[in-house]
Amino acid sequence: MKKFTCLDKGIELAVKGYQVFPLANNAKQPPKNHHGYLEATCDQETIFSWYQANPFRNLGLRLDTSNLLVVDIDLHSESNNGRQSLLTLKKHGMFLPNDTYIERSPNGGLHYFFSFTGEKVHKANVWPGIDLLTDFTVIAPSEVDGKPYQPVGNRNLANIKPAPGWIIDKLKATSEVKAVSSVRIKKYTGKLLDKIVAGTGQGDRNVWLTRLIGQLFMVGAEPETVRQLAYVFNEKFIDPPLLENDVGTIYKFHFKKGG
Repeated sequence: MKKFTCLDKGIELAVKGYQVFPLANNAKQPPKNHHGYLEATCDQETIFSWYQANPFRNLGLRLDTSNLLVVDIDLHSESNNGRQSLLTLKKHGMFLPNDTYIERSPNGGLHYFFSFTGEKVHKANVWPGIDLLTDFTVIAPSEVDGKPYQPVGNRNLANIKPAPGWIIDKLKATSEVKAVSSVRIKKYTGKLLDKIVAGTGQGDRNVWLTRLIGQLFMVGAEPETVRQLAYVFNEKFIDPPLLENDVGTIYKFHFKKGG
C-alpha cells in the first residue's frame, strides 16, 4: 500500500457524510490506543491526524450512522462455505442483487452493501459462511496480508440498493427472539451501567474488568463490541489503568470459553 492511500479514501467518504475510523496496518483491528468504530467521525482534521501518525493504516467504515448493511460472504472456508449457502438460498427464491456496491475481500470473499434502517447488529454465520453487519466493516482500499479490498465493477456507495426483503425478515426474526427476555435484560443492564460508571481502583482492577467482560457477554454483546469496550472502560473507569496486554488477556479468557 502506498502512503496515505486510506487517508485519501477516508477524506473522500467523510466529505460525503460517512463516518470512518482507523485500523492497524495490514489488519482488521484498531491500532493501539484506538477504539474502532466507537471513534468513527466525519471530521477531516481528526482523520488527517490518524494518518499523519501512520500513513499506512487501514480504513474502517461505520455502517449504522449511514443506514448501511453489509452481507459478508466467505467464499474461502471449507467448513462455512458462503458460496454453497448462496446456492441453497437461491433455490428458495432468495438471491443477492448484483447491481449494488460490492467489494471483494483479500481472501476472495464478497461484501455486498445495501441501505438499511433497522437496529445495529453484527451477526456471524446467520447462514454458513454468511455474516450480516450493520455496525462496521473494513473497506477498500485497506489491505490484509498484502492483499487489498477492491470494488467490483465501477460502482461506489452512491450506487447501493435497498436490502432484500428476505434479509430484513431474517434480522427481524432474530430481533423477536431477543425481545422475549428484553424486560429482564433491561433491569440487569441498568445495574451493569451503574457498575461501569462507578469504576474501580488499584486493588480490584483485574477482578472488576474480568467480571464486567463476562457480564457484557451475558447480556448478548457481540465479541468485537466487548473487546473494544474493554479498552475504553480500562482507560476511562480504572484508576490507574491496566496495561493493554492485561486487558487483552482478560478478554481472550472470556472469548475462548464462549463468554
